[in-house]
Amino acid sequence: MGSLSGTSSGASTVTQVSEELQALLMEERKRKRKVSNRESARRSRMRKKKHLDDLTAELTQLREDNHQIILSLNITSQRYLHVEAENSVLRAQTNELSRRLQSLEDIITFLQWKQ
Repeated sequence: MGSLSGTSSGASTVTQVSEELQALLMEERKRKRKVSNRESARRSRMRKKKHLDDLTAELTQLREDNHQIILSLNITSQRYLHVEAENSVLRAQTNELSRRLQSLEDIITFLQWKQ
């Protein structure tokens, strides 16, 4: 029986070493998984930050473009009002000149009729 207990003790030691190796392997896998997860999270944060930076830059550019469009619109509106005012003056002058011309034509017609 002594050899059986020696064998059983040897098998028990092998089993114990095997279990310790498995535990070490599992711990190493856990450690690698943690490192991998941390790196993945770091990359994810970097992507998110870059995306946010890109959106912020795009927002800044769009605001600048919008500002330029508003300035252009204001200038165009001012020019339109100026041209509209000039047009109104020219219409009034045209009406006045038409009335004068009509009066002169009436005078000519009267003078021709009188002769």
